[in-house]
Amino acid sequence: MKKSVLPLSETIGGSSARPPHGMGAILLAALLLGILLMGLQLWLLTIALDLYLSGQTAGIWELAALSGVIFLGGVLLQMALRKTITGPWNR
Repeated sequence: MKKSVLPLSETIGGSSARPPHGMGAILLAALLLGILLMGLQLWLLTIALDLYLSGQTAGIWELAALSGVIFLGGVLLQMALRKTITGPWNR
């Protein structure tokens, strides 16, 4: 028996496998926002550690809590991005 060879194609079930226009811009914006959030979080933790090592413990927990809120914002951003990016190219 001869095996049937299917030609390679860029379609899945009749739909295009390419992401829609503007998806690259959404991904780039999410990447830049994530980098910004991570930099801000690192800066806050650096300030909290500097205050702790200098003996000033007044605002350490507030800075650590704010860093945690930023972390949760990043997690929520990732969840929202996963809902946005759905389609045949991501299966």
